[in-house]
Amino acid sequence: MHIDVDGGTATALLIDFLTQCGARVDFLIPNRVTEGYGLSPALVERAAAHQADCLITVDNGISAFAGVEAAKARGMTVVVTDHHLPGHGIPPADAVVNPNQPGCRFPWKSTCGVGVAFYLAAAIKKVLIAAGHPPVHGLDLGQFLDLVALGTVADVVPLEKNNRIFIRAGLKRLRQGTARTGLRALMRVSGISPATVQAEDLGFRLGPRINAAGRLEDMRVGVRLLLTRDAEEADTLAKKLHSLNGERQQIEAEMLEQALERAQQLLPESPEAIPLTDEDTQAVQAPRILCLQDPQGHEGVVGLVAGRIKERTGLPTLVFAPGADTGVLKGSARSIPNVHIRDFLAEMDAQHPGLILGFGGHAMAAGLTVRTQDFDRFAQIAQALALQRIPFDALAHRVWVDGEIEPDYCTLDLAQEIEAFGPYGNQFPAPLFIGTFRLLKSQRIGKDGQTLKMSVALDGAGRTGQPLQAIQFKRGEVPDPEPGDICRFLYTLSVNRFRGEESLQCIVQQVMEPISAAVV
Repeated sequence: MHIDVDGGTATALLIDFLTQCGARVDFLIPNRVTEGYGLSPALVERAAAHQADCLITVDNGISAFAGVEAAKARGMTVVVTDHHLPGHGIPPADAVVNPNQPGCRFPWKSTCGVGVAFYLAAAIKKVLIAAGHPPVHGLDLGQFLDLVALGTVADVVPLEKNNRIFIRAGLKRLRQGTARTGLRALMRVSGISPATVQAEDLGFRLGPRINAAGRLEDMRVGVRLLLTRDAEEADTLAKKLHSLNGERQQIEAEMLEQALERAQQLLPESPEAIPLTDEDTQAVQAPRILCLQDPQGHEGVVGLVAGRIKERTGLPTLVFAPGADTGVLKGSARSIPNVHIRDFLAEMDAQHPGLILGFGGHAMAAGLTVRTQDFDRFAQIAQALALQRIPFDALAHRVWVDGEIEPDYCTLDLAQEIEAFGPYGNQFPAPLFIGTFRLLKSQRIGKDGQTLKMSVALDGAGRTGQPLQAIQFKRGEVPDPEPGDICRFLYTLSVNRFRGEESLQCIVQQVMEPISAAVV
Protein backbone atom coordinates (compact mmCIF):
# COMPACT_ATOMS: atom_id res chain seq x y z
CA MET A 1 0.00 0.00 0.00
CA HIS A 2 2.47 2.64 1.16
CA ILE A 3 5.97 2.76 2.57
CA ASP A 4 5.61 2.39 6.33
CA VAL A 5 7.87 2.77 9.37
CA ASP A 6 9.66 -0.49 8.58
CA GLY A 7 10.41 0.60 5.03
CA GLY A 8 11.25 4.15 6.11
CA THR A 9 13.73 3.07 8.79
CA ALA A 10 15.29 0.53 6.41
CA THR A 11 15.68 3.23 3.76
CA ALA A 12 17.30 5.64 6.21
CA LEU A 13 19.62 2.93 7.54
CA LEU A 14 21.03 1.93 4.16
CA ILE A 15 21.29 5.52 2.89
CA ASP A 16 23.20 6.57 6.01
CA PHE A 17 25.39 3.45 6.06
CA LEU A 18 26.31 3.50 2.37
CA THR A 19 27.01 7.24 2.47
CA GLN A 20 29.43 6.71 5.36
CA CYS A 21 31.06 3.96 3.31
CA GLY A 22 31.75 6.51 0.57
CA ALA A 23 29.00 5.54 -1.87
CA ARG A 24 26.99 8.02 -3.89
CA VAL A 25 23.46 6.99 -3.00
CA ASP A 26 19.90 8.32 -3.06
CA PHE A 27 16.44 6.88 -2.49
CA LEU A 28 13.23 6.72 -4.52
CA ILE A 29 9.72 6.20 -3.20
CA PRO A 30 7.22 5.19 -5.92
CA ASN A 31 4.43 7.51 -6.94
CA ARG A 32 1.25 5.52 -6.36
CA VAL A 33 -0.53 6.93 -9.43
CA THR A 34 2.18 6.68 -12.09
CA GLU A 35 4.42 3.90 -10.75
CA GLY A 36 2.27 1.70 -8.56
CA TYR A 37 3.71 0.06 -5.47
CA GLY A 38 7.15 -1.36 -4.85
CA LEU A 39 9.71 -1.97 -7.56
CA SER A 40 7.88 -1.48 -10.86
CA PRO A 41 9.22 -0.92 -14.41
CA ALA A 42 8.08 2.71 -14.12
CA LEU A 43 10.18 3.19 -10.98
CA VAL A 44 13.14 1.59 -12.75
CA GLU A 45 12.84 4.24 -15.47
CA ARG A 46 13.09 6.94 -12.83
CA ALA A 47 16.13 5.22 -11.31
CA ALA A 48 17.71 5.07 -14.77
CA ALA A 49 17.16 8.83 -15.15
CA HIS A 50 19.29 9.22 -12.01
CA GLN A 51 22.00 7.13 -13.73
CA ALA A 52 21.77 4.40 -11.10
CA ASP A 53 23.95 1.38 -11.68
CA CYS A 54 22.89 -0.56 -8.56
CA LEU A 55 19.34 -0.80 -7.23
CA ILE A 56 18.56 -2.06 -3.72
CA THR A 57 15.01 -2.64 -2.49
CA VAL A 58 14.03 -2.50 1.17
CA ASP A 59 10.96 -4.15 2.72
CA ASN A 60 9.71 -5.12 -0.76
CA GLY A 61 10.73 -6.72 -4.03
CA ILE A 62 10.21 -10.43 -3.41
CA SER A 63 7.30 -10.38 -5.88
CA ALA A 64 8.64 -7.67 -8.21
CA PHE A 65 9.46 -9.87 -11.21
CA ALA A 66 8.68 -7.20 -13.83
CA GLY A 67 10.60 -4.51 -11.96
CA VAL A 68 13.68 -6.67 -11.45
CA GLU A 69 13.66 -7.77 -15.09
CA ALA A 70 13.36 -4.13 -16.25
CA ALA A 71 16.30 -3.12 -14.06
CA LYS A 72 18.43 -6.02 -15.31
CA ALA A 73 17.59 -5.06 -18.90
CA ARG A 74 18.93 -1.61 -18.09
CA GLY A 75 22.21 -3.16 -16.96
CA MET A 76 21.66 -2.47 -13.26
CA THR A 77 22.84 -4.69 -10.44
CA VAL A 78 19.73 -5.55 -8.38
CA VAL A 79 19.69 -6.52 -4.72
CA VAL A 80 16.30 -7.39 -3.22
CA THR A 81 15.98 -7.13 0.56
CA ASP A 82 12.59 -8.14 1.92
CA HIS A 83 10.94 -10.21 4.63
CA HIS A 84 7.53 -10.85 3.09
CA LEU A 85 6.53 -14.31 1.94
CA PRO A 86 7.42 -15.06 -1.70
CA GLY A 87 4.81 -16.14 -4.21
CA HIS A 88 5.64 -18.51 -7.04
CA GLY A 89 9.39 -18.35 -7.51
CA ILE A 90 12.03 -15.74 -6.74
CA PRO A 91 12.72 -12.70 -8.97
CA PRO A 92 15.95 -12.85 -11.04
CA ALA A 93 17.90 -10.34 -8.94
CA ASP A 94 21.67 -10.52 -8.49
CA ALA A 95 21.07 -11.15 -4.80
CA VAL A 96 17.96 -11.78 -2.70
CA VAL A 97 18.21 -11.25 1.05
CA ASN A 98 15.03 -12.58 2.66
CA PRO A 99 14.84 -14.97 5.62
CA ASN A 100 11.53 -16.32 4.27
CA GLN A 101 12.74 -17.38 0.82
CA PRO A 102 12.90 -21.13 0.17
CA GLY A 103 16.10 -22.75 1.35
CA CYS A 104 17.18 -19.92 3.64
CA ARG A 105 18.75 -21.36 6.79
CA PHE A 106 18.69 -18.13 8.77
CA PRO A 107 16.81 -19.11 11.96
CA TRP A 108 14.99 -15.86 12.78
CA LYS A 109 12.19 -15.80 10.22
CA SER A 110 10.37 -12.89 11.87
CA THR A 111 13.12 -10.37 11.13
CA CYS A 112 11.44 -7.33 9.56
CA GLY A 113 12.63 -5.15 6.67
CA VAL A 114 14.90 -2.87 8.68
CA GLY A 115 16.41 -5.90 10.43
CA VAL A 116 17.22 -7.43 7.05
CA ALA A 117 18.77 -4.11 5.98
CA PHE A 118 20.92 -4.11 9.14
CA TYR A 119 22.22 -7.62 8.40
CA LEU A 120 23.00 -6.54 4.83
CA ALA A 121 24.96 -3.55 6.15
CA ALA A 122 26.91 -5.85 8.48
CA ALA A 123 27.76 -8.17 5.58
CA ILE A 124 28.85 -5.27 3.36
CA LYS A 125 31.05 -3.89 6.12
CA LYS A 126 32.75 -7.28 6.53
CA VAL A 127 33.45 -7.51 2.80
CA LEU A 128 34.78 -3.94 2.61
CA ILE A 129 37.07 -4.47 5.60
CA ALA A 130 38.49 -7.59 3.93
CA ALA A 131 39.03 -5.52 0.78
CA GLY A 132 40.90 -2.86 2.76
CA HIS A 133 38.35 -0.09 2.18
CA PRO A 134 39.40 2.72 4.60
CA PRO A 135 36.02 4.45 5.25
CA VAL A 136 34.52 1.42 7.00
CA HIS A 137 37.25 1.10 9.60
CA GLY A 138 35.79 2.38 12.82
CA LEU A 139 32.26 2.62 11.38
CA ASP A 140 30.03 1.65 14.31
CA LEU A 141 26.91 -0.28 13.26
CA GLY A 142 25.48 0.35 16.73
CA GLN A 143 24.50 3.85 15.57
CA PHE A 144 21.70 2.27 13.50
CA LEU A 145 20.10 0.26 16.30
CA ASP A 146 17.63 3.03 17.18
CA LEU A 147 16.26 2.69 13.63
CA VAL A 148 16.16 -1.10 13.85
CA ALA A 149 14.30 -1.00 17.18
CA LEU A 150 11.74 1.50 15.90
CA GLY A 151 11.03 -0.42 12.69
CA THR A 152 10.85 -3.77 14.50
CA VAL A 153 8.36 -2.57 17.10
CA ALA A 154 6.26 -0.64 14.58
CA ASP A 155 5.99 -3.62 12.21
CA VAL A 156 4.54 -5.77 15.05
CA VAL A 157 6.62 -8.80 14.08
CA PRO A 158 6.90 -11.74 16.50
CA LEU A 159 9.52 -11.04 19.13
CA GLU A 160 11.93 -13.85 18.45
CA LYS A 161 15.36 -13.75 20.09
CA ASN A 162 17.06 -11.45 17.59
CA ASN A 163 14.16 -8.98 17.53
CA ARG A 164 14.23 -8.70 21.32
CA ILE A 165 17.98 -8.06 21.15
CA PHE A 166 17.44 -5.36 18.52
CA ILE A 167 14.76 -3.60 20.57
CA ARG A 168 16.71 -3.73 23.82
CA ALA A 169 19.82 -2.31 22.15
CA GLY A 170 17.85 0.43 20.40
CA LEU A 171 16.06 1.45 23.58
CA LYS A 172 19.43 1.69 25.33
CA ARG A 173 20.62 4.24 22.76
CA LEU A 174 17.41 6.23 23.09
CA ARG A 175 17.67 6.29 26.88
CA GLN A 176 21.31 7.32 26.78
CA GLY A 177 20.46 10.29 24.57
CA THR A 178 22.62 8.99 21.71
CA ALA A 179 19.76 8.43 19.26
CA ARG A 180 19.82 10.22 15.92
CA THR A 181 18.82 13.88 15.81
CA GLY A 182 15.44 13.31 14.16
CA LEU A 183 14.27 10.74 16.68
CA ARG A 184 15.24 12.98 19.58
CA ALA A 185 13.17 15.78 18.02
CA LEU A 186 10.22 13.44 17.47
CA MET A 187 10.36 12.30 21.08
CA ARG A 188 10.17 15.92 22.20
CA VAL A 189 7.01 16.71 20.19
CA SER A 190 5.53 13.38 21.34
CA GLY A 191 6.13 14.17 25.01
CA ILE A 192 8.47 11.22 25.54
CA SER A 193 11.28 11.45 28.07
CA PRO A 194 14.40 9.71 26.69
CA ALA A 195 15.30 8.45 30.17
CA THR A 196 12.10 6.43 30.50
CA VAL A 197 11.23 5.54 26.88
CA GLN A 198 9.69 2.09 26.48
CA ALA A 199 8.98 -0.17 23.52
CA GLU A 200 5.31 0.87 23.73
CA ASP A 201 6.37 4.46 23.00
CA LEU A 202 7.99 3.31 19.76
CA GLY A 203 4.89 1.45 18.67
CA PHE A 204 2.15 3.83 19.81
CA ARG A 205 3.73 7.29 19.72
CA LEU A 206 6.77 7.52 17.46
CA GLY A 207 5.75 4.96 14.86
CA PRO A 208 2.30 6.45 14.10
CA ARG A 209 3.79 9.92 13.59
CA ILE A 210 6.28 8.66 11.02
CA ASN A 211 3.62 6.49 9.42
CA ALA A 212 1.32 9.50 9.06
CA ALA A 213 3.62 10.90 6.38
CA GLY A 214 3.29 7.81 4.20
CA ARG A 215 -0.43 7.47 4.83
CA LEU A 216 -1.49 11.04 4.10
CA GLU A 217 1.28 12.86 2.26
CA ASP A 218 4.82 11.81 1.38
CA MET A 219 6.97 9.33 3.30
CA ARG A 220 10.05 11.29 2.22
CA VAL A 221 9.23 13.62 5.12
CA GLY A 222 9.69 10.73 7.52
CA VAL A 223 12.87 9.50 5.86
CA ARG A 224 14.34 13.02 5.84
CA LEU A 225 13.66 13.28 9.57
CA LEU A 226 15.51 10.01 10.19
CA LEU A 227 18.48 11.14 8.08
CA THR A 228 18.97 14.75 9.12
CA ARG A 229 21.71 15.79 11.49
CA ASP A 230 20.53 19.39 11.62
CA ALA A 231 18.62 20.10 14.86
CA GLU A 232 16.56 22.95 13.40
CA GLU A 233 15.46 20.91 10.39
CA ALA A 234 14.66 17.98 12.69
CA ASP A 235 12.38 20.15 14.84
CA THR A 236 10.55 21.44 11.76
CA LEU A 237 10.04 17.97 10.32
CA ALA A 238 9.01 16.50 13.68
CA LYS A 239 6.34 19.17 14.11
CA LYS A 240 5.06 18.50 10.60
CA LEU A 241 4.76 14.79 11.33
CA HIS A 242 3.00 15.56 14.61
CA SER A 243 0.47 17.67 12.72
CA LEU A 244 -0.04 15.01 10.05
CA ASN A 245 -0.65 12.44 12.76
CA GLY A 246 -3.44 14.60 14.16
CA GLU A 247 -5.06 14.66 10.72
CA ARG A 248 -4.64 10.90 10.45
CA GLN A 249 -6.37 10.38 13.80
CA GLN A 250 -9.37 12.44 12.68
CA ILE A 251 -9.69 10.55 9.39
CA GLU A 252 -9.31 7.23 11.17
CA ALA A 253 -12.03 8.11 13.70
CA GLU A 254 -14.48 9.02 10.94
CA MET A 255 -13.70 5.89 8.92
CA LEU A 256 -13.90 3.68 12.00
CA GLU A 257 -17.37 4.99 12.81
CA GLN A 258 -18.57 4.15 9.29
CA ALA A 259 -16.90 0.74 9.36
CA LEU A 260 -18.42 -0.17 12.72
CA GLU A 261 -21.90 0.67 11.45
CA ARG A 262 -21.38 -1.55 8.41
CA ALA A 263 -19.90 -4.36 10.52
CA GLN A 264 -22.91 -4.28 12.85
CA GLN A 265 -25.18 -4.73 9.83
CA LEU A 266 -23.28 -7.86 8.84
CA LEU A 267 -22.99 -9.41 12.30
CA PRO A 268 -25.76 -11.24 14.21
CA GLU A 269 -27.89 -8.95 16.37
CA SER A 270 -26.88 -10.64 19.61
CA PRO A 271 -24.15 -13.01 20.81
CA GLU A 272 -26.79 -15.72 21.28
CA ALA A 273 -27.30 -15.77 17.50
CA ILE A 274 -23.70 -16.79 16.87
CA PRO A 275 -23.40 -20.57 16.36
CA LEU A 276 -21.07 -22.49 18.64
CA THR A 277 -20.17 -25.23 16.15
CA ASP A 278 -20.03 -25.81 12.43
CA GLU A 279 -22.90 -28.28 12.81
CA ASP A 280 -25.20 -25.53 14.10
CA THR A 281 -27.94 -24.83 11.57
CA GLN A 282 -27.26 -21.09 11.85
CA ALA A 283 -23.58 -21.45 10.98
CA VAL A 284 -23.91 -20.04 7.48
CA GLN A 285 -25.56 -16.88 8.86
CA ALA A 286 -22.58 -15.85 10.94
CA PRO A 287 -19.71 -14.34 8.93
CA ARG A 288 -16.24 -15.81 9.27
CA ILE A 289 -14.60 -12.79 7.68
CA LEU A 290 -15.57 -9.13 7.24
CA CYS A 291 -15.18 -7.21 3.97
CA LEU A 292 -16.00 -3.51 4.34
CA GLN A 293 -15.89 -0.66 1.83
CA ASP A 294 -15.80 3.08 2.57
CA PRO A 295 -16.45 4.97 -0.69
CA GLN A 296 -15.30 8.23 0.96
CA GLY A 297 -12.44 6.66 2.91
CA HIS A 298 -8.70 7.26 2.63
CA GLU A 299 -6.57 4.40 1.33
CA GLY A 300 -3.73 5.30 3.70
CA VAL A 301 -5.82 4.50 6.78
CA VAL A 302 -7.57 1.27 5.76
CA GLY A 303 -5.05 -0.91 7.62
CA LEU A 304 -5.58 0.94 10.89
CA VAL A 305 -9.35 0.69 10.58
CA ALA A 306 -9.16 -3.00 9.68
CA GLY A 307 -7.09 -3.59 12.81
CA ARG A 308 -9.62 -1.78 15.00
CA ILE A 309 -12.56 -3.73 13.59
CA LYS A 310 -10.67 -7.00 13.98
CA GLU A 311 -10.02 -6.15 17.64
CA ARG A 312 -13.69 -5.34 18.25
CA THR A 313 -15.18 -8.36 16.45
CA GLY A 314 -12.52 -11.06 16.66
CA LEU A 315 -12.94 -11.68 12.92
CA PRO A 316 -10.40 -11.37 10.11
CA THR A 317 -11.23 -8.01 8.52
CA LEU A 318 -10.59 -6.38 5.15
CA VAL A 319 -11.28 -2.67 4.68
CA PHE A 320 -11.29 -0.98 1.26
CA ALA A 321 -11.20 2.65 0.13
CA PRO A 322 -10.83 4.28 -3.30
CA GLY A 323 -7.31 4.13 -4.69
CA ALA A 324 -5.46 6.85 -6.53
CA ASP A 325 -6.30 5.15 -9.83
CA THR A 326 -9.89 5.59 -10.99
CA GLY A 327 -12.02 2.48 -10.68
CA VAL A 328 -9.92 0.57 -8.15
CA LEU A 329 -10.12 -0.04 -4.43
CA LYS A 330 -7.12 -0.38 -2.16
CA GLY A 331 -7.68 -2.83 0.65
CA SER A 332 -5.88 -3.84 3.80
CA ALA A 333 -6.45 -7.02 5.78
CA ARG A 334 -5.83 -7.76 9.44
CA SER A 335 -6.18 -11.30 10.70
CA ILE A 336 -6.25 -13.45 13.82
CA PRO A 337 -3.73 -16.10 14.93
CA ASN A 338 -5.58 -19.04 13.38
CA VAL A 339 -6.12 -17.53 9.92
CA HIS A 340 -3.15 -16.96 7.57
CA ILE A 341 -4.56 -14.07 5.58
CA ARG A 342 -1.97 -14.01 2.79
CA ASP A 343 -2.51 -17.71 2.09
CA PHE A 344 -6.26 -17.06 2.15
CA LEU A 345 -5.90 -14.37 -0.51
CA ALA A 346 -3.56 -16.58 -2.53
CA GLU A 347 -6.22 -19.31 -2.63
CA MET A 348 -8.85 -16.79 -3.73
CA ASP A 349 -6.51 -15.58 -6.46
CA ALA A 350 -5.83 -19.12 -7.66
CA GLN A 351 -9.52 -20.00 -7.79
CA HIS A 352 -10.63 -16.71 -9.38
CA PRO A 353 -7.81 -15.32 -11.56
CA GLY A 354 -8.12 -11.61 -12.24
CA LEU A 355 -10.45 -10.89 -9.34
CA ILE A 356 -7.56 -9.57 -7.22
CA LEU A 357 -5.35 -7.21 -9.22
CA GLY A 358 -2.45 -7.54 -6.78
CA PHE A 359 -1.77 -8.62 -3.21
CA GLY A 360 1.01 -9.31 -0.75
CA GLY A 361 1.70 -9.64 2.94
CA HIS A 362 2.06 -12.26 5.63
CA ALA A 363 0.05 -14.28 8.13
CA MET A 364 -1.48 -11.42 10.09
CA ALA A 365 -1.66 -8.57 7.58
CA ALA A 366 -1.90 -8.08 3.84
CA GLY A 367 -2.61 -5.44 1.22
CA LEU A 368 -4.56 -5.92 -2.00
CA THR A 369 -6.20 -4.16 -4.93
CA VAL A 370 -9.54 -4.94 -6.58
CA ARG A 371 -11.73 -3.18 -9.13
CA THR A 372 -14.49 -1.11 -7.59
CA GLN A 373 -17.08 -2.94 -9.66
CA ASP A 374 -15.81 -6.30 -8.34
CA PHE A 375 -16.10 -5.52 -4.62
CA ASP A 376 -19.45 -7.22 -4.02
CA ARG A 377 -18.30 -10.33 -5.89
CA PHE A 378 -15.02 -10.30 -3.96
CA ALA A 379 -16.88 -10.10 -0.63
CA GLN A 380 -19.22 -12.97 -1.56
CA ILE A 381 -16.35 -15.20 -2.66
CA ALA A 382 -14.30 -14.34 0.45
CA GLN A 383 -17.23 -15.21 2.70
CA ALA A 384 -17.89 -18.49 0.89
CA LEU A 385 -14.22 -19.49 1.09
CA ALA A 386 -14.08 -18.49 4.76
CA LEU A 387 -17.00 -20.81 5.50
CA GLN A 388 -15.03 -23.64 3.91
CA ARG A 389 -11.57 -22.88 5.28
CA ILE A 390 -12.06 -21.24 8.68
CA PRO A 391 -13.49 -23.55 11.37
CA PHE A 392 -15.77 -21.64 13.67
CA ASP A 393 -13.78 -22.64 16.73
CA ALA A 394 -10.80 -20.84 15.15
CA LEU A 395 -12.72 -17.62 15.80
CA ALA A 396 -13.21 -18.34 19.49
CA HIS A 397 -11.77 -15.57 21.64
CA ARG A 398 -9.37 -17.26 24.02
CA VAL A 399 -7.37 -15.38 26.62
CA TRP A 400 -4.38 -17.00 28.30
CA VAL A 401 -3.71 -15.56 31.74
CA ASP A 402 -0.89 -16.01 34.23
CA GLY A 403 -3.18 -16.46 37.20
CA GLU A 404 -3.95 -14.28 40.19
CA ILE A 405 -1.66 -12.20 42.38
CA GLU A 406 -2.23 -11.99 46.12
CA PRO A 407 -2.47 -8.41 47.44
CA ASP A 408 0.85 -8.64 49.30
CA TYR A 409 2.70 -9.42 46.07
CA CYS A 410 1.05 -6.78 43.91
CA THR A 411 3.83 -4.23 44.35
CA LEU A 412 5.95 -1.70 42.49
CA ASP A 413 8.91 -4.07 42.87
CA LEU A 414 7.04 -6.77 40.95
CA ALA A 415 6.11 -4.30 38.19
CA GLN A 416 9.73 -3.21 37.89
CA GLU A 417 10.87 -6.82 37.72
CA ILE A 418 8.35 -7.62 34.97
CA GLU A 419 9.42 -4.52 33.03
CA ALA A 420 13.07 -5.62 33.21
CA PHE A 421 12.23 -8.83 31.36
CA GLY A 422 10.82 -6.87 28.40
CA PRO A 423 10.44 -5.80 25.70
CA TYR A 424 7.05 -7.40 25.17
CA GLY A 425 4.99 -7.67 22.03
CA ASN A 426 3.74 -10.05 19.37
CA GLN A 427 4.18 -13.68 20.52
CA PHE A 428 5.98 -12.47 23.66
CA PRO A 429 3.20 -10.73 25.61
CA ALA A 430 3.58 -9.12 28.99
CA PRO A 431 2.26 -11.26 31.86
CA LEU A 432 -1.53 -10.96 32.02
CA PHE A 433 -3.23 -11.44 35.36
CA ILE A 434 -6.81 -11.88 36.48
CA GLY A 435 -8.00 -10.52 39.79
CA THR A 436 -10.92 -9.31 41.87
CA PHE A 437 -10.87 -5.61 42.69
CA ARG A 438 -13.02 -3.31 44.77
CA LEU A 439 -13.62 -0.05 42.93
CA LEU A 440 -13.00 2.98 45.15
CA LYS A 441 -13.53 5.75 42.60
CA SER A 442 -13.32 6.35 38.87
CA GLN A 443 -13.46 9.07 36.24
CA ARG A 444 -13.28 9.41 32.48
CA ILE A 445 -10.26 11.33 31.21
CA GLY A 446 -8.72 12.30 27.88
CA LYS A 447 -9.94 14.45 25.02
CA ASP A 448 -12.38 11.83 23.77
CA GLY A 449 -13.42 10.55 27.19
CA GLN A 450 -12.47 7.00 26.21
CA THR A 451 -10.01 6.43 29.06
CA LEU A 452 -11.23 5.23 32.46
CA LYS A 453 -9.00 6.12 35.41
CA MET A 454 -9.71 4.22 38.61
CA SER A 455 -8.62 3.86 42.20
CA VAL A 456 -9.00 0.22 43.22
CA ALA A 457 -8.03 -2.28 45.90
CA LEU A 458 -7.13 -5.86 45.10
CA ASP A 459 -9.12 -8.52 46.97
CA GLY A 460 -7.54 -11.94 47.38
CA ALA A 461 -6.76 -14.67 49.91
CA GLY A 462 -9.26 -13.13 52.32
CA ARG A 463 -7.45 -9.79 52.36
CA THR A 464 -7.87 -6.43 50.69
CA GLY A 465 -4.75 -4.72 49.41
CA GLN A 466 -3.75 -1.08 49.57
CA PRO A 467 -5.38 1.37 47.13
CA LEU A 468 -3.64 1.57 43.76
CA GLN A 469 -4.20 3.24 40.42
CA ALA A 470 -5.70 1.46 37.44
CA ILE A 471 -6.39 2.71 33.93
CA GLN A 472 -8.28 1.32 30.96
CA PHE A 473 -7.80 2.79 27.48
CA LYS A 474 -10.40 2.71 24.69
CA ARG A 475 -13.17 2.04 27.18
CA GLY A 476 -15.87 2.84 24.63
CA GLU A 477 -19.44 3.78 25.49
CA VAL A 478 -20.20 0.93 27.88
CA PRO A 479 -21.42 1.93 31.39
CA ASP A 480 -18.70 2.32 33.99
CA PRO A 481 -18.65 0.38 37.26
CA GLU A 482 -19.75 2.30 40.34
CA PRO A 483 -17.73 2.96 43.54
CA GLY A 484 -18.12 -0.01 45.83
CA ASP A 485 -18.58 -2.48 42.97
CA ILE A 486 -16.55 -5.66 42.95
CA CYS A 487 -15.04 -6.28 39.51
CA ARG A 488 -12.95 -8.93 37.84
CA PHE A 489 -10.12 -7.40 35.81
CA LEU A 490 -7.80 -8.79 33.19
CA TYR A 491 -4.75 -6.59 33.72
CA THR A 492 -1.03 -6.11 33.38
CA LEU A 493 1.26 -4.38 35.85
CA SER A 494 3.25 -1.32 34.80
CA VAL A 495 5.51 1.32 36.27
CA ASN A 496 3.93 4.77 36.07
CA ARG A 497 6.53 7.53 35.91
CA PHE A 498 5.59 11.14 36.63
CA ARG A 499 7.89 14.03 37.54
CA GLY A 500 10.69 11.70 38.53
CA GLU A 501 8.49 9.54 40.76
CA GLU A 502 7.58 5.91 40.10
CA SER A 503 4.37 4.21 41.19
CA LEU A 504 2.49 0.98 40.56
CA GLN A 505 -0.25 1.05 37.94
CA CYS A 506 -2.61 -1.60 36.63
CA ILE A 507 -3.31 -1.45 32.91
CA VAL A 508 -6.77 -2.98 32.63
CA GLN A 509 -7.34 -4.96 29.44
CA GLN A 510 -10.91 -5.93 30.23
CA VAL A 511 -13.42 -5.18 32.97
CA MET A 512 -15.70 -8.12 33.69
CA GLU A 513 -19.31 -7.51 34.57
CA PRO A 514 -19.25 -5.70 37.94
CA ILE A 515 -21.03 -7.25 40.91
CA SER A 516 -23.03 -4.70 42.87
CA ALA A 517 -21.74 -4.06 46.36
CA ALA A 518 -25.31 -4.34 47.64
CA VAL A 519 -25.53 -7.92 46.36
CA VAL A 520 -22.20 -8.84 47.92
